Amino acid sequence: MIKLLTPVILCLSMIAFGQKDYELQIGDSIYNISLNENHSINFGDQKVNVSLKLKDTLTYDDGYFKFQYPSDYKISKVTLEEGVEQIMLMTAAGSGFMFQKYDGINPTMLNEFMISEMTKESLNYGFKMNREYYQRKLKSGQKIIVDKATLTYKDELNIYEIASIGKRDEGLVFVSMIMSYFDEDNGAKLIDFIWDSIELKQF
Repeated sequence: MIKLLTPVILCLSMIAFGQKDYELQIGDSIYNISLNENHSINFGDQKVNVSLKLKDTLTYDDGYFKFQYPSDYKISKVTLEEGVEQIMLMTAAGSGFMFQKYDGINPTMLNEFMISEMTKESLNYGFKMNREYYQRKLKSGQKIIVDKATLTYKDELNIYEIASIGKRDEGLVFVSMIMSYFDEDNGAKLIDFIWDSIELKQF
């Protein structure tokens, strides 16, 4: 039996910075090349210009669900315990999107529990919370109810959105987080980008 998990963020994804080195193999020859730089390599009797570029948008697809995300971000993927897998993308300021995939329970009853756990420290500190619900249609056609909690304290703004979909012994939880007034724009752009691209294959 899978235990109900306190939705603590265990691992933050890192934003990709800096130069990345790659090996390009042509036949028996290996060439070290970097992103976004032009390289000239010998190919037979000719010199060939080669460049390696990263797509602006990447796709995560595990056969269960898929979504798109900007290539500026890296995915953090961790098994929280047997039957529970977490996939996250975060900005440097802590805003972002998290999926929890459950194999063993239907997680559709966890929304209220997760909202409570994720907001209780802020509420104890003095944040004020406003709750609302709205319906969102995923790219694959499913309609889900999103539980939204907006927390404010002076000039700080934290926004949590939690939704879930499931069937017998399996399901998926969606969590978006805007953790700071100063990161509202970047966080909102990343979250909207992911929400608009989610496709479910098992429901």
